[in-house]
Amino acid sequence: MRVTNNTYPDTLLNHLQRISKQMNTLQTQAASGQRITKISDDSAASNRILNMQEEKEKIAQFSKNASRAQNINNTTISQLQNFVKISDRVNEIAVLANDLQGEAGLKAYAEELDEMIEQAVRGANTKFNGEYIFGGTASGSEPFAVNLDASGKIQDTDGAGAGAAVTYTGASEGPEFHLSESGKVAPFTDGSTNQQFADFINRMVTLRDAMESGSLNAVNETIRADLETSEDDLIFALSRQGSVQLRIEFDINLNQQRYTDLEENISSEADVDLSQTIVRLTQVQNAYQASLQSAGRVLNSSLLNYI
Repeated sequence: MRVTNNTYPDTLLNHLQRISKQMNTLQTQAASGQRITKISDDSAASNRILNMQEEKEKIAQFSKNASRAQNINNTTISQLQNFVKISDRVNEIAVLANDLQGEAGLKAYAEELDEMIEQAVRGANTKFNGEYIFGGTASGSEPFAVNLDASGKIQDTDGAGAGAAVTYTGASEGPEFHLSESGKVAPFTDGSTNQQFADFINRMVTLRDAMESGSLNAVNETIRADLETSEDDLIFALSRQGSVQLRIEFDINLNQQRYTDLEENISSEADVDLSQTIVRLTQVQNAYQASLQSAGRVLNSSLLNYI
């Protein structure tokens, strides 16, 4: 078989180009630390990486949702704790009224109650990040409408205890946040709970008005029983939000672990073993140099070497 003069140079060139391509690939991997830079490097692994990256993006959004839900719930818990503190003092005053002997003492407590009523209304209409936390889905306007008398004091609508001083006008439910593919949580209190807040404030107004009357028998057992009911409602609402907090914290920790696991899996698919890559690069570079040296010796030879 006749071999042309170009056969060896062509074969050598193809061999050197193949080795050069391997060197470039290994150098890129060593410099970037990545085994895969394009899908064609490993299509199966690339698809797995793309799926895991998509899942990471979902988890990142779930984590943002959880963080916002946690902030809302923390604010809600803080306000409920304030309500409970106010309720403790109000119930204490309702009991102390039994031991008062004069009109002046009753009216002094009435003034303290007036301050606590205003404090409770401010808490009920609290905003977080521009939204009223006790308004449910209707978070753009004050959820508790307040009736004021001519002097600016919070008072029932007819001034005789028949009408409500504070009325809940918010929504029946609050927005929900997705914390996972199948799990969601509502960090807001619902409409029935918010109505209980309005009832509590109205019962405070009833107690204040009874004390302002100066009558020693004005604070009756019905008023005290209603206030105790409100305190039970507040404690139950606080307990419920505590349960929501535990749920949010659980999902935050779970999402953090899932995110970390995905990062490790992506790294195992995409990252190179640097030590092995450097060893392989050295071997390929040595092979490239050996090929050049061998080619130099062969190409420098001529027929005169064999005469």
